[in-house]
Amino acid sequence: MKKIAIGIDFSKKTFDATIKRRVEDDYIEVAYSKFDNDEKGFKSFVSWVRKSVKHFPEGKGRESWIFCGENTGVCSAALSDYLAEKGFDMWLESALRIKNCSGIVRTKDDKADSNRIAEYALLYFSSKVRLHEPDTKILKRLRALFTLHNMLTKDKVAKINQIKSGILEAAPQALKLAKEHLEMIEQQLKDVDRQIEKMLKDNDEFSENYRIITSIKGVGVITACCIIIKTHNFKYMDDARTFGNFAGVVPSQTEKSGTSVNIPRRVSKFHDRETNMVLSQAVNSAWSGILPYVSTMTDWLLEGCI
Repeated sequence: MKKIAIGIDFSKKTFDATIKRRVEDDYIEVAYSKFDNDEKGFKSFVSWVRKSVKHFPEGKGRESWIFCGENTGVCSAALSDYLAEKGFDMWLESALRIKNCSGIVRTKDDKADSNRIAEYALLYFSSKVRLHEPDTKILKRLRALFTLHNMLTKDKVAKINQIKSGILEAAPQALKLAKEHLEMIEQQLKDVDRQIEKMLKDNDEFSENYRIITSIKGVGVITACCIIIKTHNFKYMDDARTFGNFAGVVPSQTEKSGTSVNIPRRVSKFHDRETNMVLSQAVNSAWSGILPYVSTMTDWLLEGCI
């Protein structure tokens, strides 16, 4: 059981922190402060926590501490990695889950949010909580390449739309430069995709999972890369149902009460859209591969050959 919780409310440049202590069935605020969201601020933050709790019996050992914050992506990644690497228990939780467990909220500011997060950590922490683990260097590199792939893809689509719109036809030189730029983007995209494929095939951390994923019809390099990144190489999601809910491809009962309310099963809107998109593209790719055979069989049926 954790006796001291440090609730963290992240923002881009700073983060707010509140320390709460469990005393029997009550939760008492110990200290509050704000820090810069950089390495210098991280060191000051850890030093402040140690000084604030050293007078309490449970403050002498870090095994009774739990750091908790909302998973806000880039804003929360650096501090979470820092704390995990220093051996502290860091818990990144869904912002929606914390909000739903906080009851009626009348005050909304950074200090109040960090206070609520600390109390949430003391209330709901258990052995089933998955503590934060920093990404390996190779996974960080793979994530960076995947992000670059998405950026180049958006640039490619934007450039194609500009050329097709006809707005550049009045200036032949501008149209020529736009086409040259498009060719350059396409070449860069091919280079990035080759790097991603080589990393997935050659690295022992990914190669086996990559082989299994791409054995599914329609799943290519980019789809496999996205799945491996989103699941942290299947460390954070180890069953199909969890991944299906995350990707937004598994319908669930949304509302059923008595005899008058019975909304059919449907996919929740709370899912990862990027994963949903790449899986949809994989399905389209698989379907386009079998469509000629389906068309041929349909023709045979219509002609009475079967």
